Amino acid sequence: MATFKFNVGDELKDTITGFAGIVMARTEWLNGCLRYQLQPKKLKDGKMQDEAVFDEQQLVMVKPAKKPEETKPFRGGPQRDSRSPVRTLLR
Repeated sequence: MATFKFNVGDELKDTITGFAGIVMARTEWLNGCLRYQLQPKKLKDGKMQDEAVFDEQQLVMVKPAKKPEETKPFRGGPQRDSRSPVRTLLR
């Protein structure tokens, strides 16, 4: 099993076409090829552009993904949603 150079959520740019986007998926093929699916951040004529897939060797890092903030796990009690039936009964 190969190790991927980039992570899901990283912003990458293709060195050949200049296409840039966020890594939405990454795949490992039977022949060992590692590929990344990029979704552009910018809209074109007010619409989302189609994603594109590139080999790992032709991609460079633009911006690494933000690491999620650690939060304390919810341990129970009344539901957090103020519209929940439990919350309504407790008022």
